[in-house]
Amino acid sequence: MSNPFKKIVKNANETQKDWGTNTTSETSSRKCENCGAARPKDTNLTTCDYCDFKFMDIDNEIKTDI
Repeated sequence: MSNPFKKIVKNANETQKDWGTNTTSETSSRKCENCGAARPKDTNLTTCDYCDFKFMDIDNEIKTDI
């Protein structure tokens, strides 16, 4: 009686996709100065979603053309 597991492993090894040699990944984010939560870079976020820390103070109200 043959081992079906060997056949499955052999098939998986022969048909697996080669994802290349790049083993590093990068993200484009900054950390909140207060709690350390990540936030996207180059966004207009003014407060942290987790701890409500203010990244910047905006005194002027921005009005849109409607």
